Amino acid sequence: MTTRFIFVRHGETDSSRERRFAGATDVELSDLGREQAQDLAKRLRAVRIDVLHVSPLVRCRQTAEPITEITGRKATIVDEIRECHFGDWEDLTIAEVAEKWPDALQSWVGDDTVPPPGGECWSDLGERMQTWWDGAMQRCDGRTVRAVTHGGPIMALTRRLMGIPREAMDAFLVDTGSLSVITVDNGRKRIRAWNDTTHLGEPLLDAKGHGYGSRRHA
Repeated sequence: MTTRFIFVRHGETDSSRERRFAGATDVELSDLGREQAQDLAKRLRAVRIDVLHVSPLVRCRQTAEPITEITGRKATIVDEIRECHFGDWEDLTIAEVAEKWPDALQSWVGDDTVPPPGGECWSDLGERMQTWWDGAMQRCDGRTVRAVTHGGPIMALTRRLMGIPREAMDAFLVDTGSLSVITVDNGRKRIRAWNDTTHLGEPLLDAKGHGYGSRRHA
């Protein structure tokens, strides 16, 4: 039997638009993010769903609300799939962190085992997501699991499952409002879709008023 995992990154927030570290900061969806959540729900209307797991952070719960309304599938809040905690860097931009913690930022970028000051490292996030994955595989074998989560957890888990080195995975994007799909069939894991944003507009062009998302980024 095939087990399917559909990963949804939450819709846009002011923090994601401004590229701030907002791992544990509980920010709400922006107006665009709410539109993305509606578009996600419409896209997923006809897709089978057996289990809906949602990060406890409000941006994910808000993203899941339209999905629940359309599918009738009740969300289960799962703490393990929350975003990485960035400690002292929470709610700061990369430029602000680079100005105050240049050496710590360089170490963090180059080593998964180095956490931000007072925060969580990527390695710990990957282990947390692996624990969730292993439990879901046991409980949901042959079913479809939809997880409304964050960019960090999706990236960290995919790297662990597929054995992808960090320097290669850095080339992959996980946009707000996107879908990614991993299937498991007889123990073989496959990425069936990655960063799918076709429900948000034209994905072949950029998000600055040309093609993808143009009506929402005007």
